Amino acid sequence: MTKQEVNEIITSKAAEYGFEIEENSMGWNNKRTGQDYINIQIFQNSNIEKTDWENHKACIDIEASASVSRMGGSPTPEELLKAADEIARGAKFTADIQNMKLSYERTF
Repeated sequence: MTKQEVNEIITSKAAEYGFEIEENSMGWNNKRTGQDYINIQIFQNSNIEKTDWENHKACIDIEASASVSRMGGSPTPEELLKAADEIARGAKFTADIQNMKLSYERTF
């Protein structure tokens, strides 16, 4: 699989769950608006065991994680329901990405 294919899968899957994903130097994260309740990060990690040194092909594994980015104060029931929905969608999206065990090859 190529990095572009991985990017397309991540972007498409994020859209299914109602998130917009941005690429960064470490991988991807959900686009932040300041009103978000969840922080999603998707990292690119070198897999040394699967790297083909002789043919100069690195294996890059994809790992997703999420955390609650803000809570507190005195939220209304509506705000709590919005937060619960966003957190649940983020958790399901993160689990889906992890379960896909995505990886790609990069030539060095």
